[in-house]
Amino acid sequence: MTKKKKHSNAEKNVPLKAMSWIAGALLLAGLGIIAGLYLDQNTRISGVEFRQNYFTAEQDLLDAMESPEGMLADSVNVAGIFNSLRTLPYVDDVSLSMNRRGTLTFTVQEHQPLAMLVNGSTRSYVSESGVKLPLISGKAVDVPLVYGFPANPAGDTLSTDAFRQVSDFLKSAKENEFGWITISEVTWNEREGVVALSHENGVRLVFGHEQFRQRLENWEAFYGEVVSKKGIGSFNRVDLRFRNQIVTR
Repeated sequence: MTKKKKHSNAEKNVPLKAMSWIAGALLLAGLGIIAGLYLDQNTRISGVEFRQNYFTAEQDLLDAMESPEGMLADSVNVAGIFNSLRTLPYVDDVSLSMNRRGTLTFTVQEHQPLAMLVNGSTRSYVSESGVKLPLISGKAVDVPLVYGFPANPAGDTLSTDAFRQVSDFLKSAKENEFGWITISEVTWNEREGVVALSHENGVRLVFGHEQFRQRLENWEAFYGEVVSKKGIGSFNRVDLRFRNQIVTR
Protein backbone atom coordinates (compact mmCIF):
# COMPACT_ATOMS: atom_id res chain seq x y z
CA MET A 1 0.00 0.00 0.00
CA THR A 2 1.39 3.37 -1.03
CA LYS A 3 1.69 5.88 1.75
CA LYS A 4 0.52 9.44 1.14
CA LYS A 5 3.14 12.06 1.86
CA LYS A 6 2.03 14.47 4.53
CA HIS A 7 2.67 18.22 4.42
CA SER A 8 2.66 20.50 7.41
CA ASN A 9 0.27 23.46 7.67
CA ALA A 10 3.26 25.81 7.52
CA GLU A 11 4.26 24.43 4.11
CA LYS A 12 0.68 24.85 2.85
CA ASN A 13 0.56 28.47 4.00
CA VAL A 14 3.75 29.59 2.19
CA PRO A 15 2.22 29.78 -1.30
CA LEU A 16 -0.89 31.50 0.09
CA LYS A 17 1.21 34.16 1.84
CA ALA A 18 3.31 34.68 -1.28
CA MET A 19 0.21 35.03 -3.44
CA SER A 20 -1.31 37.53 -1.01
CA TRP A 21 1.90 39.61 -1.07
CA ILE A 22 2.06 39.58 -4.89
CA ALA A 23 -1.60 40.54 -5.18
CA GLY A 24 -1.08 43.41 -2.75
CA ALA A 25 1.98 44.64 -4.66
CA LEU A 26 0.10 44.52 -7.97
CA LEU A 27 -2.80 46.44 -6.45
CA LEU A 28 -0.49 49.16 -5.15
CA ALA A 29 1.30 49.34 -8.48
CA GLY A 30 -2.02 49.63 -10.29
CA LEU A 31 -3.17 52.39 -7.97
CA GLY A 32 0.14 54.17 -8.53
CA ILE A 33 -0.28 54.02 -12.30
CA ILE A 34 -3.85 55.29 -12.07
CA ALA A 35 -2.77 58.11 -9.76
CA GLY A 36 0.06 59.03 -12.14
CA LEU A 37 -2.28 59.16 -15.12
CA TYR A 38 -4.76 61.24 -13.16
CA LEU A 39 -1.96 63.59 -12.11
CA ASP A 40 -0.70 63.95 -15.70
CA GLN A 41 -4.12 64.60 -17.16
CA ASN A 42 -5.03 67.12 -14.50
CA THR A 43 -1.68 68.94 -14.41
CA ARG A 44 -1.80 72.52 -15.62
CA ILE A 45 0.88 73.34 -18.19
CA SER A 46 3.34 75.75 -16.60
CA GLY A 47 5.88 76.13 -19.38
CA VAL A 48 7.30 74.88 -22.69
CA GLU A 49 10.88 74.03 -23.64
CA PHE A 50 12.63 72.60 -26.71
CA ARG A 51 15.57 70.23 -27.10
CA GLN A 52 17.89 69.18 -29.94
CA ASN A 53 16.85 72.05 -32.23
CA TYR A 54 19.90 73.62 -33.85
CA PHE A 55 18.81 75.09 -37.17
CA THR A 56 15.35 76.04 -35.92
CA ALA A 57 15.23 79.00 -33.54
CA GLU A 58 13.22 78.55 -30.36
CA GLN A 59 11.16 81.65 -31.14
CA ASP A 60 10.21 80.18 -34.52
CA LEU A 61 9.02 77.03 -32.76
CA LEU A 62 6.96 79.06 -30.29
CA ASP A 63 5.47 81.20 -33.05
CA ALA A 64 4.50 78.13 -35.09
CA MET A 65 2.21 76.65 -32.44
CA GLU A 66 -0.63 77.73 -30.21
CA SER A 67 0.79 78.07 -26.70
CA PRO A 68 -0.53 75.39 -24.31
CA GLU A 69 0.59 77.27 -21.19
CA GLY A 70 -2.15 77.51 -18.57
CA MET A 71 -4.14 74.64 -20.09
CA LEU A 72 -4.83 71.30 -18.42
CA ALA A 73 -2.69 68.55 -19.91
CA ASP A 74 -5.68 66.56 -21.17
CA SER A 75 -6.95 69.64 -23.04
CA VAL A 76 -3.77 70.14 -25.11
CA ASN A 77 -4.14 69.36 -28.83
CA VAL A 78 -0.84 67.51 -29.13
CA ALA A 79 -1.43 66.31 -32.70
CA GLY A 80 -2.25 69.86 -33.79
CA ILE A 81 0.94 71.21 -32.21
CA PHE A 82 3.05 68.50 -33.86
CA ASN A 83 1.54 69.28 -37.27
CA SER A 84 2.21 73.00 -36.78
CA LEU A 85 5.84 72.43 -35.83
CA ARG A 86 6.40 70.14 -38.83
CA THR A 87 5.55 73.04 -41.15
CA LEU A 88 8.92 74.60 -40.26
CA PRO A 89 11.53 73.73 -42.91
CA TYR A 90 14.05 71.93 -40.72
CA VAL A 91 11.60 70.09 -38.44
CA ASP A 92 11.33 66.44 -39.47
CA ASP A 93 9.62 64.97 -36.39
CA VAL A 94 8.74 65.87 -32.78
CA SER A 95 8.24 63.92 -29.56
CA LEU A 96 6.81 65.15 -26.25
CA SER A 97 7.29 64.57 -22.54
CA MET A 98 6.02 66.32 -19.41
CA ASN A 99 7.45 66.54 -15.91
CA ARG A 100 5.46 66.72 -12.68
CA ARG A 101 5.82 70.49 -12.57
CA GLY A 102 3.82 70.75 -15.76
CA THR A 103 6.64 71.66 -18.14
CA LEU A 104 6.19 70.30 -21.65
CA THR A 105 9.44 69.31 -23.38
CA PHE A 106 9.40 69.03 -27.16
CA THR A 107 12.32 67.04 -28.57
CA VAL A 108 12.87 68.15 -32.15
CA GLN A 109 14.34 65.88 -34.81
CA GLU A 110 15.67 68.05 -37.62
CA HIS A 111 16.52 67.35 -41.25
CA GLN A 112 20.30 67.29 -41.62
CA PRO A 113 22.01 68.90 -44.64
CA LEU A 114 23.78 66.37 -46.85
CA ALA A 115 24.90 68.85 -49.51
CA MET A 116 24.42 72.41 -50.74
CA LEU A 117 22.47 72.85 -53.95
CA VAL A 118 23.90 75.56 -56.22
CA ASN A 119 21.79 76.92 -59.07
CA GLY A 120 23.23 80.18 -60.34
CA SER A 121 23.17 82.64 -57.45
CA THR A 122 20.58 80.59 -55.55
CA ARG A 123 21.72 78.16 -52.88
CA SER A 124 20.06 75.88 -50.37
CA TYR A 125 20.92 72.82 -48.35
CA VAL A 126 19.35 69.47 -49.15
CA SER A 127 18.81 66.45 -46.90
CA GLU A 128 19.38 62.76 -47.72
CA SER A 129 15.69 62.41 -48.59
CA GLY A 130 15.81 65.39 -50.96
CA VAL A 131 14.16 68.03 -48.74
CA LYS A 132 15.45 71.51 -49.64
CA LEU A 133 16.51 73.48 -46.58
CA PRO A 134 17.17 77.23 -46.32
CA LEU A 135 20.57 78.59 -45.32
CA ILE A 136 20.56 79.92 -41.76
CA SER A 137 22.86 82.81 -40.89
CA GLY A 138 25.64 81.74 -38.51
CA LYS A 139 24.90 78.03 -38.92
CA ALA A 140 26.93 76.99 -41.95
CA VAL A 141 27.65 73.31 -42.57
CA ASP A 142 30.71 71.96 -44.38
CA VAL A 143 29.13 69.79 -47.07
CA PRO A 144 29.87 69.22 -50.79
CA LEU A 145 28.36 71.51 -53.42
CA VAL A 146 25.88 69.87 -55.81
CA TYR A 147 25.09 71.33 -59.24
CA GLY A 148 22.34 70.54 -61.72
CA PHE A 149 19.26 70.70 -59.50
CA PRO A 150 16.88 73.60 -58.67
CA ALA A 151 17.67 75.12 -55.28
CA ASN A 152 14.22 76.67 -54.76
CA PRO A 153 11.68 76.58 -53.28
CA ALA A 154 12.75 75.71 -49.74
CA GLY A 155 10.66 72.87 -48.33
CA ASP A 156 10.22 71.26 -51.74
CA THR A 157 11.51 67.70 -52.17
CA LEU A 158 13.76 66.37 -54.94
CA SER A 159 12.49 62.94 -55.91
CA THR A 160 14.06 62.26 -59.31
CA ASP A 161 16.20 59.22 -60.03
CA ALA A 162 19.10 61.58 -60.74
CA PHE A 163 19.00 63.05 -57.25
CA ARG A 164 18.55 59.59 -55.71
CA GLN A 165 21.82 58.53 -57.30
CA VAL A 166 23.60 61.68 -56.12
CA SER A 167 22.19 61.18 -52.61
CA ASP A 168 23.28 57.52 -52.58
CA PHE A 169 26.75 58.56 -53.71
CA LEU A 170 27.06 61.23 -51.00
CA LYS A 171 25.85 58.86 -48.29
CA SER A 172 28.40 56.28 -49.41
CA ALA A 173 31.11 58.96 -49.47
CA LYS A 174 30.20 60.01 -45.93
CA GLU A 175 30.49 56.41 -44.73
CA ASN A 176 33.81 56.02 -46.56
CA GLU A 177 35.26 59.17 -44.87
CA PHE A 178 38.19 59.35 -47.30
CA GLY A 179 35.79 60.03 -50.12
CA TRP A 180 34.01 62.67 -48.02
CA ILE A 181 37.15 64.67 -47.28
CA THR A 182 38.56 64.47 -50.84
CA ILE A 183 35.42 65.58 -52.71
CA SER A 184 34.32 69.21 -53.00
CA GLU A 185 31.72 69.38 -55.79
CA VAL A 186 29.30 66.92 -57.33
CA THR A 187 27.17 66.94 -60.46
CA TRP A 188 25.23 64.38 -62.48
CA ASN A 189 24.61 63.76 -66.15
CA GLU A 190 22.84 60.95 -67.95
CA ARG A 191 25.91 59.67 -69.80
CA GLU A 192 28.55 59.68 -67.05
CA GLY A 193 26.33 59.49 -63.98
CA VAL A 194 27.82 60.98 -60.81
CA VAL A 195 30.85 63.18 -61.41
CA ALA A 196 32.82 64.84 -58.60
CA LEU A 197 35.73 67.26 -58.35
CA SER A 198 38.53 66.53 -55.90
CA HIS A 199 39.45 69.07 -53.22
CA GLU A 200 43.01 69.05 -54.53
CA ASN A 201 43.45 70.55 -58.00
CA GLY A 202 39.84 69.97 -59.00
CA VAL A 203 40.50 66.62 -60.67
CA ARG A 204 37.39 65.25 -62.40
CA LEU A 205 36.35 61.96 -60.75
CA VAL A 206 33.79 59.91 -62.69
CA PHE A 207 31.83 57.50 -60.47
CA GLY A 208 29.05 56.58 -62.92
CA HIS A 209 25.77 54.91 -61.93
CA GLU A 210 25.38 52.79 -58.77
CA GLN A 211 28.12 50.69 -57.06
CA PHE A 212 29.33 53.85 -55.33
CA ARG A 213 30.71 52.15 -52.24
CA GLN A 214 33.05 49.96 -54.27
CA ARG A 215 34.12 52.81 -56.53
CA LEU A 216 34.89 55.04 -53.57
CA GLU A 217 37.06 52.25 -52.15
CA ASN A 218 38.80 52.05 -55.54
CA TRP A 219 39.39 55.81 -55.46
CA GLU A 220 40.91 55.54 -51.99
CA ALA A 221 43.18 52.67 -53.07
CA PHE A 222 44.21 54.50 -56.25
CA TYR A 223 45.03 57.63 -54.26
CA GLY A 224 47.15 55.68 -51.80
CA GLU A 225 49.01 53.63 -54.40
CA VAL A 226 49.34 56.06 -57.33
CA VAL A 227 48.37 59.66 -56.55
CA SER A 228 50.48 59.77 -53.40
CA LYS A 229 53.56 58.88 -55.50
CA LYS A 230 52.94 60.80 -58.73
CA GLY A 231 51.14 63.77 -57.20
CA ILE A 232 47.57 64.93 -57.81
CA GLY A 233 48.83 67.40 -60.42
CA SER A 234 49.61 64.48 -62.74
CA PHE A 235 45.92 63.86 -63.38
CA ASN A 236 43.05 65.79 -64.94
CA ARG A 237 40.49 62.99 -64.90
CA VAL A 238 40.08 59.68 -63.08
CA ASP A 239 37.36 57.38 -64.42
CA LEU A 240 36.26 54.75 -61.90
CA ARG A 241 33.33 53.27 -63.83
CA PHE A 242 35.13 50.24 -65.24
CA ARG A 243 35.56 46.91 -63.54
CA ASN A 244 39.13 46.00 -62.53
CA GLN A 245 40.66 49.10 -64.10
CA ILE A 246 40.92 52.86 -63.56
CA VAL A 247 41.27 55.06 -66.62
CA THR A 248 43.17 58.31 -66.20
CA ARG A 249 44.42 61.22 -68.24
